[in-house]
Amino acid sequence: MNKMLIIIIAVVVLLAGGGGAAYFFLAGGDDESVVAETTAEAPEEAAEEEEREAIYLPLDPAFVVNFEHNGSIRYLQLSLQVMSYEQAVIDKVEANMPAVRNTLILLFSGQNFDELSTLQGKEALRLKVKDAILKVVHFKKGQTLNDVYFTGFVMQ
Repeated sequence: MNKMLIIIIAVVVLLAGGGGAAYFFLAGGDDESVVAETTAEAPEEAAEEEEREAIYLPLDPAFVVNFEHNGSIRYLQLSLQVMSYEQAVIDKVEANMPAVRNTLILLFSGQNFDELSTLQGKEALRLKVKDAILKVVHFKKGQTLNDVYFTGFVMQ
């Protein structure tokens, strides 16, 4: 029984080795260099991503503003979170929260209901929110607010 097990293992090893050799032989030299480069870069990129963990700050409470649309009053409720890879940036936004909230309330109350009804309008507003925060909060050189996310968006 032991001899049979050894023979089976030897056959499996030979077949796997032959298959691997055939792959490298048929793949050619150019593909080997691409595979080697990709393999060499992957661990470095993974390590870099692990070091840069996203930090989120919710801008609570949710923003509620009203604006006029076709002669009637409309309401907009938004929940936001800002994201950075640096705690110092998040701390700076938090320290300037009154100025940030004031700027955003003025921005939201000046929006057009029809534009916000489209995906493009929402995305444009998201970018305006990020720009508005960057104008209010002055970060040190090299620091930045990476993104802003809507976590709630209700129009009525």
